[in-house]
Amino acid sequence: MLETCPRCSARLGKPLSSGRQVCSACGWSTVVIERSPPPPPTGLPLLLSQIGRLIKRFFQYLGMQLQLLWRSLTARSQQQQPRRNLWESLVTKLKHLEEKIPTGDPSKEWLTPEEAFRLLGGNPDNPNSKVSTLDGKRRIGLSAFRRLVNTAEYADFGFQYSSDRHLKNLPYLRRLPRQP
Repeated sequence: MLETCPRCSARLGKPLSSGRQVCSACGWSTVVIERSPPPPPTGLPLLLSQIGRLIKRFFQYLGMQLQLLWRSLTARSQQQQPRRNLWESLVTKLKHLEEKIPTGDPSKEWLTPEEAFRLLGGNPDNPNSKVSTLDGKRRIGLSAFRRLVNTAEYADFGFQYSSDRHLKNLPYLRRLPRQP
């Protein structure tokens, strides 16, 4: 129990029933007064505080992702793969693409049904256009020409049919050599 106030040095009276001492001159007290917390925000202030926290978390996440990206980039640059591997892989890819370019006789190249239809004199853009078999006994349009799946049916039109290429979604028709 104190006799004088530590703040203003005034004489303190008797303690209150709660045991607390209070200075009548400056209001000093031995017990800190607990204030009740303000009521939690509602409505617009609550919404704004949540949006603020969300934005803060977003930028924290973005910062972490950028740090991870930076670390992975620096780790890759430290490995320093030789540039030759890059050039060699490009050369290999270009060689592979170059081999796919047809250079042979066009009569021996594989064709799509539309290209074959055009070679027979049909117009794939005209729905009324029809082509005939080599013997001239049958005339069909492009949609019927596409639906042919029999080797003999395509042979009637002068084409070789490859079911393997058809299943792989590759051009599957090739001109048959002309017979004298």
